[in-house]
Amino acid sequence: MAKKSLDLASLDKVLDTWNWAKGEEAAMKKKIEDCKTQVEAFLVKSGVTDLVTAKYKVQKRMQSREGVSKKDMPADIWAKYAKKSEFSVLAFTALTGKRSAAAKAKAKAKEKAKAGVKAKAKGKGK
Repeated sequence: MAKKSLDLASLDKVLDTWNWAKGEEAAMKKKIEDCKTQVEAFLVKSGVTDLVTAKYKVQKRMQSREGVSKKDMPADIWAKYAKKSEFSVLAFTALTGKRSAAAKAKAKAKEKAKAGVKAKAKGKGK
């Protein structure tokens, strides 16, 4: 059986792009955390948990999580040793622009309409 030739040069291009994207993702995650910190500081300073601007809505709520590392633990041991942590969660919703819920709904409706037209066109061709 003959070996297929592998195009490592084109794979390297894909891997370069992936590597670049990973770097961009890390930078953007840091930027997002910086923004979250600033917004949370503003919420604390103003003494509110919900905030609506002309373009955005921010909600802060507390969330807790429990967990242990062992599976199928008996309930009494779980209750005795489970560690509980509580932390704040920020929900960020764009009210206008491309990433807003309205824009996403509009795009979804447009997609459905396009799919409906294609389905009708296929039906007429039979």
